[in-house]
Amino acid sequence: MTDALSLSTMSARGRYADLLDFSRDAQSWGFTAVEANAFVTSFEMLERLAQGPLPLSSLHNPIPNPRSPRGMSSIDLNLCGLDDEEWREAVQLALSTIEQAGRLGARAIVLHMGHVPVDRETMRQLHDLWHEGKTKSKEYLDAQMRIPEVRAKTAPQHLERAIETVRELTGPARDAGVLLGIETRHNLHEIPNIDEMELMLTESDPAVVGYWHDTGHAATHERLGYTTHEEWLRRYGRRMIGIHLHDIDEERDHQCPGKGELDWALVAAHVPETALRVCEIGEWNELACIAASPRFLADVGLFSPNGAK
Repeated sequence: MTDALSLSTMSARGRYADLLDFSRDAQSWGFTAVEANAFVTSFEMLERLAQGPLPLSSLHNPIPNPRSPRGMSSIDLNLCGLDDEEWREAVQLALSTIEQAGRLGARAIVLHMGHVPVDRETMRQLHDLWHEGKTKSKEYLDAQMRIPEVRAKTAPQHLERAIETVRELTGPARDAGVLLGIETRHNLHEIPNIDEMELMLTESDPAVVGYWHDTGHAATHERLGYTTHEEWLRRYGRRMIGIHLHDIDEERDHQCPGKGELDWALVAAHVPETALRVCEIGEWNELACIAASPRFLADVGLFSPNGAK
């Protein structure tokens, strides 16, 4: 069993002014690496994280995550967008992330491939009705059907652009010795869905591009009445290069592992030995809960502090 377990800087938001201190604390809790996520908004923050005692396992594109001249966080730029200027800005940031990953020795970058423009209010309505326990209501079922219908009108063009993006990033990633992980997305308007993932992986170089599983996102898809968590794992476990580990309760995901309702035995049964393991735990969780995560993951067979079978 793998003896490597990383902690995302998602947990650092609002807690750490200096990410070197975050790395030190993560080490004291039993983590063996760190992942830089959207909280890292400057090169200075990235350098401080890299100066800590733990190596960088991965970078969650884009790193750093500056404010775009478009008035949004750079992570919200659409890597499968049809606006050429926005797309080019997003691609340049991804290329920079690959460069930083190669320089710092990170094994992979995690890619959000973007989204199909849909009515965000309908998407929010779907989640709200789920949280209210109204998944059998006519209102919920109408929204559940409407989102895929709207998405389908332009999804093929956005998928084509997403494949173009991966092709453009593959050569630089190969040269840098960095893997590209296409992540399970959280919302239904995002690219790829489960069938689009198959096409994206088929069209990519398996030596460079793989699947990045996210436990909470896949579980959310199942909660909303779409694809099951098991199907994501069954279909793409063999191409998995990394996984974001977090739990989900009746409110939301990014909970500490073991503090929700996730089927951890299902996850453990499908994760390849070589896959990077990253705890992506929300900053609202208590530090004691974050610190207990390595032990919980060891107990469910996803991590061994000593590398033992």
